[in-house]
Amino acid sequence: MKIQLKRERLLASTFIAGLAVAGMASPAFAQTTQSGEPASQVSDVVVTGSRIVRQDYDAPSPVTTVTAETIELTSTLSVENLLNELPSVVAGNMATSNNSGGESFATVDLRGLGPNRTLVLINGERLPASSTTGVVDLNTIPTSLVNRVEVVTGGASAVYGSDAVAGVVNFVLKDNYEGAELSATYGASFDGMQPEVSLTGLFGGNFADGRGNLTAYASYYSREGVSQAELPYSAVSAAIAYDASGRPIVVDSAQKYLDAIAGGGGTYFAGGSGTSAWGTVYNDPSNPFSNLGALVGATGNTNFGAGGYDTNCDGVANTGAYNSGNLSFDTSGALTPYAGSGACAVPDRAAGSSRYNYGPDNYLILPAERFNITTIGHYDITDSLRLDVQLNYANTWQEVSLAPTPATGLTVNLTPAMRDLIQTKHSDLWAALQSRADPDAPFTMDRRTNEVGARFGETKNSSLAMLATLSGDFGGSGWDWSLTTSYGKNQLQDLGRNSVNKTAIRQGLAGCQDPTSGAPLGINALPGCVPLDIFGEGTLTKEMVDFITVPTFSTTDIEESRIAGFARGDLMTLPAGPLAAVFGFEWRESRAEFRVDNEQRTGNIYGFNAIQDQGGSISVSELYAELSVPLLRDLPGAKYLGMDFGYRYSDYSSVGGLDTYKIGLEYQPLDWLKFRSVFNSAVRAPSVFELYQNGDQGFPSAIDPCMIQGGSAPSSAIAAFCAQQAPGIDFAGGITQNNTQVEAFAFGNPNLKPESAETLTFGVVFQPDFFPVGNFRATVDYYDIEITDIIASLGANYWIEACYDSLSLTSEACGRVVRDQVTGQLDFVNTTRTNGGFYRTKGIDTQIDWSVDMEEFGLPGRLRVNELFTYVDELNFDGDDSVGYGYSSIGGANFDWKSVLSVTYDIADWTIFARWSYTPPLKDPVFVNAVDDSEYEMPEASYFDLSARWNVTDNFQLTAFIGNVFDKNAPQTPIGVYNGQANTDTQLYYPGLLGRMFSISARARF
Repeated sequence: MKIQLKRERLLASTFIAGLAVAGMASPAFAQTTQSGEPASQVSDVVVTGSRIVRQDYDAPSPVTTVTAETIELTSTLSVENLLNELPSVVAGNMATSNNSGGESFATVDLRGLGPNRTLVLINGERLPASSTTGVVDLNTIPTSLVNRVEVVTGGASAVYGSDAVAGVVNFVLKDNYEGAELSATYGASFDGMQPEVSLTGLFGGNFADGRGNLTAYASYYSREGVSQAELPYSAVSAAIAYDASGRPIVVDSAQKYLDAIAGGGGTYFAGGSGTSAWGTVYNDPSNPFSNLGALVGATGNTNFGAGGYDTNCDGVANTGAYNSGNLSFDTSGALTPYAGSGACAVPDRAAGSSRYNYGPDNYLILPAERFNITTIGHYDITDSLRLDVQLNYANTWQEVSLAPTPATGLTVNLTPAMRDLIQTKHSDLWAALQSRADPDAPFTMDRRTNEVGARFGETKNSSLAMLATLSGDFGGSGWDWSLTTSYGKNQLQDLGRNSVNKTAIRQGLAGCQDPTSGAPLGINALPGCVPLDIFGEGTLTKEMVDFITVPTFSTTDIEESRIAGFARGDLMTLPAGPLAAVFGFEWRESRAEFRVDNEQRTGNIYGFNAIQDQGGSISVSELYAELSVPLLRDLPGAKYLGMDFGYRYSDYSSVGGLDTYKIGLEYQPLDWLKFRSVFNSAVRAPSVFELYQNGDQGFPSAIDPCMIQGGSAPSSAIAAFCAQQAPGIDFAGGITQNNTQVEAFAFGNPNLKPESAETLTFGVVFQPDFFPVGNFRATVDYYDIEITDIIASLGANYWIEACYDSLSLTSEACGRVVRDQVTGQLDFVNTTRTNGGFYRTKGIDTQIDWSVDMEEFGLPGRLRVNELFTYVDELNFDGDDSVGYGYSSIGGANFDWKSVLSVTYDIADWTIFARWSYTPPLKDPVFVNAVDDSEYEMPEASYFDLSARWNVTDNFQLTAFIGNVFDKNAPQTPIGVYNGQANTDTQLYYPGLLGRMFSISARARF
């Protein structure tokens, strides 16, 4: 049996290929009308990725557009669900992120390079961040108001500034609306799980004789949560066994374990948790239990005698007495031998396992609620002067649920009060304690506080964004100008329920008495102090629960102020066309503050490390320019040849001056063939969190060079240096390291440099007018993104190793490594961040669009077909390529290719839509065949969706959607047990988590 780590690092963010959806096409694709004739082209447009006004939707950068029709036909109620399907987006935090370890809200992550490297815009303008890391909460975006989403892959810092390293996601909202529209959507699984409701209203009208328009939008959304207990594949936090052939198998009952190893095999990975709701009493080798079969048996407890227990959960009682070892409690509360081997590796309480099943305590789908109000308006003050305003307010809520607090390493002191409690209520435990050579010595336990309840965490986000733009032109010069000011404020509150106070636990397990003298604690006792009974399941009374329970809270306040402006027009007319230019400036300031309560600040909460307040501000002043240079036009072999240039200079208060630029090329030799390429130099400035993190606590594993390692004392040089750090301690004679972990405090680094990126895209657009049937278009784009000077954490081991390599008390590393002057042990290490390492990803995106008027075949209606195919050649972090592996973590499905096919049929008042998404099997990065080391593969992800939209009248519309038509369930996978949630990859197999889904939408216009 072996567990083989196939990659040195499990990447936290990876690349997911895309989903073809109805109405989705590259912006250069000419949409067709119902009759099949090309729609008229927009005369002047600005495409995301540039501020140059163009005569059509063509641009050198590949832009993927998702339309409002797509949102309607897929019944999208949360924008992250739609974005996570796009070729360039990897799934970030979403409805399944119950224990994400990152942001506590929905995010978008282009190319798997991290959500902090993706810039999110609304109508081409920045949104204020939702956390000190600079990431935006997608729940604040009004889904039903979105007219289209434009996604640009590759750096765009020359146009938009910092953070646009992987690319840009721009939400273009509906405006200039006249009339009223009400819509309602209800959806759930066919089994009634995860009901969700959306209610929206859109109202608008012109005023001042058509010179102005005001559009108002309001929406409410609610989603009920789903517990892992409700699905058979996730109800038990499973174990991993291997059979006689060495194949890893997920087992969620003792019987399944026994069936799996019937011909040979064993345990690969124990399921659940060793910290149970009934507790584990640890046997101290220096003061062990003895003769338990007789002594505990004398109390009437027969669990320790021959034939009285089963530590393998195989249904066969052990034949000898259990006289020493770790202890637990059975379902009746009686003391019993700890059962964790064999089939007991599965947390099957009914079979006698001492391990804890935490699956039912966790959400599979998070409950959520949000309310949004958006107002968009414009007014033509004069024929050449216009005012645009935008106001957006969002209030969002979601909740996570974790298993009750696992209190580990608890010391129970046998003070008079605790002696009395154990003797009176747990005579069998008392007999076991008295069997030790030192019967009065403290003992150690683990216990989960289920009487307190599951740990719920609520995240509330109140977001306000205001923007005003004044725009006009410079007379008849052909130049126009724009001046924008905006202000945004986010307040994020994280509220925790059912946490456990460390001090209260410590005092309660000493019976509210001094552990040494046994004297009452008096004024030093916390209010309501009471001796704690943690010996068995359900033993904590309400009085005890009230004493140890503590709520927690933290708040994050983000404010961003911004002033920006530009002028654009044609500098001159060249033989091939006008030389277009944009010149602009931008100033913005971001202020962020994160505050926590005292219990979290001091690390007084079991199950969580200490975190500290943090805050700071960053301001930047920028100048930028863009040029579009036509070189050739309407010549043989050169229908068009042109270049685009962009440059931005940014002066940051944190990192100083930065330069970014872009160079683009378009070459169209024929009407139906075009080549395009863009090179971008982009940057990401460090966030407030990375600059100003203020000593958050952690306990990483660490090796102390001053201690005995492998049976050998440190070298004379190391020992002498250690003695300089802790004078008076004899390190040469050898000291044993007390703990395998060291306390570490993480700090930001105000001297960080920005991350730098170079991105290249090269593609071809094939759109023949001679295609035999219908309108056909295909695009193939190669992308290559490399980011250097990655902002990365330098952990405790890095500084420890650097210190003892330098052997200098004045080195930076040794200044961070603090040693206890009395014991000589490592006390703590202050860690920080630096610039180092790289990301690189490259691959090919292919999109095919075909539409045909079915009248050509004597049939009514129009058929539209769309295929998106993505091939990923590399996803590399510091030399570790993870393409083709599935990690079952957020952003962990690193496929090497993915295909999505969608077909839409328009006939009379109906639109029928079908979609097939396919991801091939992914290799397991951890678990291999235990016999021959062959790689294990996760199953494919293949799902079909179907929807229909009916225009009942000109003003009333119904849409029905069925997701996962063939009712495929999410598979249990070994890596899902080890590294994921719910024994599966909840992102890769998201459509199958609840089986077949449906939704019904109605829309009325007035």
